[in-house]
Amino acid sequence: MNGPWGLDSRLKLVALACDFFNVKKIAAHHATIGKALSKQGNPTPLTAADFLQYLHVKSVFPKAPNAFRVARILERMVSTGLLVHVGSGSSSVTGLQNHYIYALTPHDARRGLFRLVPVLGPQYLFRLCEPGLVHITGTNAKGDEVAGTGLVVDSRHILTCRHVVSDMTVNPRQTFQGSQYAVDHGSIRRHTGVDVAVVPVEGPPLSPLDGALMQAPVVGMTVYTLGYPKLPGLRDASLTMQQGAVTNQAVASLTGERLFLYSAISRPGNSGGPVVSEDGYVVGLASVDATGLYGADEAFSPHYAGIPAQVVVHAVQDLGLGIELPFEHYE
Repeated sequence: MNGPWGLDSRLKLVALACDFFNVKKIAAHHATIGKALSKQGNPTPLTAADFLQYLHVKSVFPKAPNAFRVARILERMVSTGLLVHVGSGSSSVTGLQNHYIYALTPHDARRGLFRLVPVLGPQYLFRLCEPGLVHITGTNAKGDEVAGTGLVVDSRHILTCRHVVSDMTVNPRQTFQGSQYAVDHGSIRRHTGVDVAVVPVEGPPLSPLDGALMQAPVVGMTVYTLGYPKLPGLRDASLTMQQGAVTNQAVASLTGERLFLYSAISRPGNSGGPVVSEDGYVVGLASVDATGLYGADEAFSPHYAGIPAQVVVHAVQDLGLGIELPFEHYE
């Protein structure tokens, strides 16, 4: 395995490393690779070289993985806080004698697979988010087909922007996550002061976006928009992802609504979709395109406005549906 690794191979390696370096399994993995236990109390944490031996013993890859690449991925896991480097053995430029441990904290457990996003990057973030985002369709006052994006928050409810469902009559039959659902336009709950709405559905239980905790946006944070923009010439709506940054974490609209600004592109149809940080937190919902002109001949660089996560959380609580969005506070 000396060529470029795809996401599946990297994900497999990271998952195996979490298991191998688990503090509760040190003794068991010593036995697996035939390594003698220390006679001085607790077993010694295992090394990257031990991990390579484990991969060989278990034959988890069709070919032996490149040792340098494995060492780099382990160091990446350390730099993002997933693994802890607890010492080094003999000098090694490759880092193969470094000792590591993995301990699943309550916070990491709460994040589920999203805890792996800082290691595996935006491609993995897209894979995790895709099942929990839906395309909400309907017709506007002119009879034109329009659409927006929604975020599945539990087995019966979809979170979106108020203007998405207020600017259209939502189609009574929708396809979400490969199944058919009934939507009663009159049962949609809209917040009166914030551009937030919750859509109840009838049908098979939806699968929510588990582990995607919400967190307040911070200026300079790298973010991604995910949603279903209208793209001419394509037969079906496709989920897209755009990269940008938070450019201002707290602004107010002319009507006094609390917003934040970001530079990741949000096209019509993205509204209601999440704005997600590079480490996998939902920092808000895409809401307003703030493109404008400085003057008649001077173009203004587009900025996009969203509803900050902390505002979304309180707005959903106000609707009284019993939905508790998981929010991560800064310390």
